[in-house]
Amino acid sequence: MAYFTVKRVSELARGHVLAPERYDPRRGSLLLADGDLLSVALSRVAESARMIVGPGTDAITQAIILDTSDAREGLVISAKTPVDRNQIGSAKKCVRVGDVIISRLRPYLRQVAFVDARIPNWRSDVALVCSTEFFVLRSIDERPISFLVPFLLSAQVQAILAAAQEGGHHPRFNEATLFGLPVPKAVLEKREDLSAEVELATALYRDSETKLWSLVLGAEAAIAGLRSVEAKVAKAASHHS
Repeated sequence: MAYFTVKRVSELARGHVLAPERYDPRRGSLLLADGDLLSVALSRVAESARMIVGPGTDAITQAIILDTSDAREGLVISAKTPVDRNQIGSAKKCVRVGDVIISRLRPYLRQVAFVDARIPNWRSDVALVCSTEFFVLRSIDERPISFLVPFLLSAQVQAILAAAQEGGHHPRFNEATLFGLPVPKAVLEKREDLSAEVELATALYRDSETKLWSLVLGAEAAIAGLRSVEAKVAKAASHHS
């Protein structure tokens, strides 16, 4: 299905951008079924955290680095070990527990995550940093914003982000599109309850993750024990030969 948009020169984006993706009508507001706009801009709920760090940042001793592949379907799935600050490499954004991160690169990959306190190998003296491909959403008033995870993963928002992506080889959407998303007031009214549910779901995932890791360690111990026995048997057999 083709989409058409007519714009005056005065209505073009800053710099007189002519990319057709910039004016895709699907980037418009989310409306409720009755057609009445009952929402507030995401920028009134969260801000974009932009603090940048690098190998020379004195405030950091060690860091866990989150790449875009470490966030998926609402969860941080990284199991990386901390690295020394001189191994951070290129510039990274600082992340805090309670933030929500979303990759601007290839939005169809659904690289959205709530940053929880149980990320594997993280502790309070280790910094959390992420790729600059992420937008880092941080609450503007200390109230929880984890409820934004299901909102950002919803079909309607995903359609807007998909329509907003620009560029062929590495398609990205811009910050203005993200922070202009209208959050339904019906969602905002339940933000504490929804946030609690997101955080509970994340905790259940961490419990499952911990259990599976313990089973893997058990299997590794059993294999190590078997090899030890085999080595002893082989050594005894060589003495008798």
